[in-house]
Amino acid sequence: MNIKVMLHRIFSIIVLAATCVAASAQGTCVINGNIQGNGAKTKRVFLTRTGSKGERIEVASAKVKRGKYTLKYELAAGEPVMLYSITGFEGGDAVEVFVEPGNIAVNTDISRGVGSSTVAGTPANDTYAAYKAISGEGEENIAAAVASLAELNGSTWMESAEGRAAVKRLKAREAINIHSNSIRFLIDNNASPMMPLVVERSLLPVLSAAYADQILKAVSSELHNHPYYLSLRNSVLANDLKVGNELPDIELPLIDGTTKHLADFRGKYVVLNFWNSGSKQCEYMIEELRNLHGLVKENVDKLVIVSFCLDSDNAAWRSSVEKLGIGIDGWVQASDCAGAASPVAKLYKVEKCPKIVLVEPEGRAVSLDMDIDEVFIRIEQILSGDLYYLDDAK
Repeated sequence: MNIKVMLHRIFSIIVLAATCVAASAQGTCVINGNIQGNGAKTKRVFLTRTGSKGERIEVASAKVKRGKYTLKYELAAGEPVMLYSITGFEGGDAVEVFVEPGNIAVNTDISRGVGSSTVAGTPANDTYAAYKAISGEGEENIAAAVASLAELNGSTWMESAEGRAAVKRLKAREAINIHSNSIRFLIDNNASPMMPLVVERSLLPVLSAAYADQILKAVSSELHNHPYYLSLRNSVLANDLKVGNELPDIELPLIDGTTKHLADFRGKYVVLNFWNSGSKQCEYMIEELRNLHGLVKENVDKLVIVSFCLDSDNAAWRSSVEKLGIGIDGWVQASDCAGAASPVAKLYKVEKCPKIVLVEPEGRAVSLDMDIDEVFIRIEQILSGDLYYLDDAK
């Protein structure tokens, strides 16, 4: 099918789907799949989502009968539209699908590869398909341009240094066009949950800090509580991590089983420290922070200590907290028990422990790596009214 005709049809579907959202099955996502092509031997498929530690969590499954299957998933009230995967295909490949109320059609031709599956029928999936079509059009344009160049100059010239350089220029020019068209499309569809997801996955690595911030601000306010927006926002802030800038709002899985966020402590100075159990240097930091805890008890409305442990062993973390006697009021104990792979460690660029980050009441960084011997002095200075760090910002 001609790519322009295909894009026209996809955009028409998006408009139609957007006007029919209210008529969708309330809270129920129904995925009707069709598998065809030589070698189609899939017996069962699974609908999975990605957990907080990158693990696959199965939420539904279905038998494949004569190449057809139906997956159903009931979305809870207020559950965000997220990208899931359909797995179970031979070779281990998966089909990406946005799970949202409505009927979704998935067509997979095994002979062409699972990755070439088409997904359509609901707003987010149709918008995602249209976005991917832009990249497909760019690839077709590159292939056509290279073929035209070869026809005009011959294969010998194409293999020469001049010919290879010409091909590189063609590809670079088209890559710029694809990049520009992609960003334009994403901004035009800034209320779709696929927008912040795609920006973080595909575009953020090639954007400058200033440009990334502009793209972030282009996301519709309708998505500002969506996990994909919050994740993109954290990544944008982490890319420009420096004193005076707002810090990523990290999730804090607490030792009592509840969860808080760094933003929950807005209005207070936060001594955010990263540590490992069994480390002599970290134990020294903890001992020094005990001196600070006295000030915390006297200034509970102004100051809090948040210790984030980068252990991978939950039991070791809990044992260390108990042994060190730091599970006390005004001293928050948190860990995702993901070790060096912790998303929090990556956001804050923690390469070694201990590390202390001082956060002011508006969530901005006062220091990104404060020496433990300086912490007590600086906190006393701040509590006395001497906001020394503001002088550095002028």
